Amino acid sequence: MRIILDECLPKRLKHIFEHHEVWTVPQIGLSGAKDGKLLDELDKKGIDCFVTIDGNIEYQQQFIDRNFSTMIIRSFSNRYNDLLHLKEEIILGLKSVSKNKIIHIPEKRK
Repeated sequence: MRIILDECLPKRLKHIFEHHEVWTVPQIGLSGAKDGKLLDELDKKGIDCFVTIDGNIEYQQQFIDRNFSTMIIRSFSNRYNDLLHLKEEIILGLKSVSKNKIIHIPEKRK
């Protein structure tokens, strides 16, 4: 699976995605790209999943009709240690990756 981590996430987070190809937004040359441009470029790159912590509802609207899944991690902060406790849920979330799907970590309660 090809995964891109948003630049607001620590690059050390790559290590929890064992057995997958993982890059950060800066590594693919899109550092500082505005949301719409970033997502349009990701559509062209043939990725499977974009991982972010930005749950802004206006930003989420831009995830609709994409060629990749978006995983939105909800946490107290974007610090590595605050995200690490969600490792198992993140790995489980990867099992439901499919085109144009938004995955919430932790899963939204109904």
